[in-house]
Amino acid sequence: MARRPRACGQWVVGIALCLAASGAWGQEPPPRGAGTQVPGTETEPAPGPPIPARPIAAYPLELLGLIAPPAQRGPLTLTPSIGISAEYNDNVLSDNRNRQWDLITTFSPTIVLSVNRPSFRLNVGYSFSAALYAEETSRNNALDNQNFIADGDYQVTPGLTLTASDSFAYNNNTNVVAVQGFSTGRQKSWSNTFGPGMTWRMTPQNSLSLGATYSVLRFEGTGAGLESDTYGFRSSLGHAFTPRLTGNVGYDFTYLDFHGQGTSTTQTPQGTSTTQTLQGQGSSTTHSPTVGLSYQLTQTLTGAINGGAAITEVAGKTAVTPAGSLTLAQALRFGSASLSYTRNVGVAGGFGGTADTQTAAGTLTLSSLQRGLVVAFSPTYSIAESVSSQQANQVDVKTLTVSLNAAYQVGRFVRVFAGYTFLHQRTGGSSATQIDVDQNRVRVGVQLGYPFSFD
Repeated sequence: MARRPRACGQWVVGIALCLAASGAWGQEPPPRGAGTQVPGTETEPAPGPPIPARPIAAYPLELLGLIAPPAQRGPLTLTPSIGISAEYNDNVLSDNRNRQWDLITTFSPTIVLSVNRPSFRLNVGYSFSAALYAEETSRNNALDNQNFIADGDYQVTPGLTLTASDSFAYNNNTNVVAVQGFSTGRQKSWSNTFGPGMTWRMTPQNSLSLGATYSVLRFEGTGAGLESDTYGFRSSLGHAFTPRLTGNVGYDFTYLDFHGQGTSTTQTPQGTSTTQTLQGQGSSTTHSPTVGLSYQLTQTLTGAINGGAAITEVAGKTAVTPAGSLTLAQALRFGSASLSYTRNVGVAGGFGGTADTQTAAGTLTLSSLQRGLVVAFSPTYSIAESVSSQQANQVDVKTLTVSLNAAYQVGRFVRVFAGYTFLHQRTGGSSATQIDVDQNRVRVGVQLGYPFSFD
């Protein structure tokens, strides 16, 4: 599986189709409220240190419409399309020690499936791109990248909702593949994250949320990236003290498994370079008990705070670090906005170590400013440091990512899109992998598609 990204893409497509089929067999309780929430901007209280929401930057421009799907003419809509785009990248290798620029033309077949029924919702998108490089033609590839995104929920009863999501990415840009956005240079890599969950409203005041994740990160060929598997479990019990104030207690469990090996090149002050082989660090376990509160400040503004401790067993030692989250979500007449801060223990992308990770992010999504227009702006700043000084392959990295993406439906069959991404990354002197990156990527294109609606 570690070397079969195409098979993985087919596997997750199968999951989505099975979810769609299961929804047709269920009973249909009264319809739920209309509308689709933007990932990361939910107004429900966030239990414990949350499983990281898929960042806006993880949505390729061909699938940007999945952030805010338009109203469909039927309960099931299938939209195949083809896109052509041009991209300017001023640091193709994602390494300041060897900066190279290029102009890249891509051809991207895409398919999107939307299912909207009173008790069942599913949005699925898959795309792959063939790339032609103007400067370095040896990089031309008929399968330069792949993306698969799926989100669905099924209301079993008015008080019980089942959810599932899956995200697959195959790319040369390791910061796009890694959920945390850290870059280990240019290297073919892929990741897949699958997350089932459930929410049970036991009484009007009490609710129980359970969720799990399995995330895999793989690197092909030679490079600095270290592979990992992440297993996570999340639980939260909430109680509404008042219509506006909700409290919760939660427990999270995370198991990290590192394996494989990578290489790291370090530049000396004398101008010479040294290369060392990096090995995976084995495994670690983290237990995180948390408590939190959520308060609805206004009808459209909600704040939530959760805090606790992350108790991590790694390298034969036990380390205790703070864990928690702070979110502020505002529903706007033309979209949504949110600010968030999270601190937990996780994988620092391909740096390959159990890390104390802090992330501050903002998201502004304009989905109803004008019909057919979706605009997403998201700056994210992340810091990762090794939990214990006893760990091999120490991690010390800071990354700032700013993305601005837009797509506009010119007509029923034509969509234009544009995007800009800025990446600024610095690694500290103690980091076993030294990768500093300054990168600007600008991309514009057009997408032609035809929606097929089914009753």
